[in-house]
Amino acid sequence: LIGLVGSEMCIRDSAMISFFPTPYPDELWYSVICRYHIRNGNYCAKHTMRQLYGDGTYTASMMLCGHIVPLLEQLPRGYLSIKDIILRHTLYPYYARFFSTQRKRSTYAYTSNGNADTVHRMGISQASGNHYSVLRYCSVCYQEDLAQYGEPYWHRSHQLPDMQLCVKHRCWLVDTDAVCVHNRQGELFPATFTMHLAQPSTAPIPDSLFALHQLLLDTIDAPFDFKDGTVYYDVIGRALLSRGWRSPTGGHTYATKVEGALLNLYGTSIPAGDISAKQLHATLSRKSVAPRYILQLAVLFGLSLSELLTPPRGPAPDYKKEMQEMYRAGVSMYHIAQLYGTDAKTVARWVK
Repeated sequence: LIGLVGSEMCIRDSAMISFFPTPYPDELWYSVICRYHIRNGNYCAKHTMRQLYGDGTYTASMMLCGHIVPLLEQLPRGYLSIKDIILRHTLYPYYARFFSTQRKRSTYAYTSNGNADTVHRMGISQASGNHYSVLRYCSVCYQEDLAQYGEPYWHRSHQLPDMQLCVKHRCWLVDTDAVCVHNRQGELFPATFTMHLAQPSTAPIPDSLFALHQLLLDTIDAPFDFKDGTVYYDVIGRALLSRGWRSPTGGHTYATKVEGALLNLYGTSIPAGDISAKQLHATLSRKSVAPRYILQLAVLFGLSLSELLTPPRGPAPDYKKEMQEMYRAGVSMYHIAQLYGTDAKTVARWVK
């Protein structure tokens, strides 16, 4: 027998847990686990993990969902699905949005199976740095959640790496003392009624920073598919060419110039350490897939998430053919190299 009481699923079956909270809109899966922990009256997180995951040593992830099959087996069939949990209540769409189709599918499988290597295979530590360890909340959302649901909860969108704003209310988020550090990973940090004690900043919000946060939100709210997400590379590549920040041959990107343009755009609203020529070069040369840098560039070039993931129309310019025609017309290799921002040796290799 199954019954709904408020936001909870009550289950009357000796082989199942007695109830489980229904996830709220934009609720982080970690928050759902925390609400179960409070409702069940457990004094120790280990007891909650043993009940839900069958392992008292298991640590609840703030970003993903872990191995949830044991939990779902205790719930009525169809009540919750792995797909909905991963795509609607974890940060998986943010990290995987710009992956290739193959990498999307493999990391999705790792995520749904709760594989211990998931964080490494998704490059989460590399993509996030130290930006995902503190839980945050919006003071306006807090009041709205209390009015509508009778309790606060952790919003998924507020926990995105680099997220400083609540896009819905265009206000600053507030950091809490709920920190996911090594010596506290075995604890659970429920959203509490004391969160309203912290006050958000009253500083003005720059338009460029707000545009970046709208894109951050889009990475988790936009429909997710398993199409090739690496097309952003060609889109940004053409934008770099149009600004003169990449050589026409594609062999060199002027990362220092791009860094300067980003620092000028965002000013002090983004820590200077989060914008570096070295990291930009790694992103623009496909050595790493860091959503932070991809989205910073998208704002710089005025690109939406949809435009960023739509393959460019028409073939790319054939610079090799253009150089060959200029050389046959009598233009020296030196002048061709100057025009295309490359060296004479490259021109010599291309025209012969």
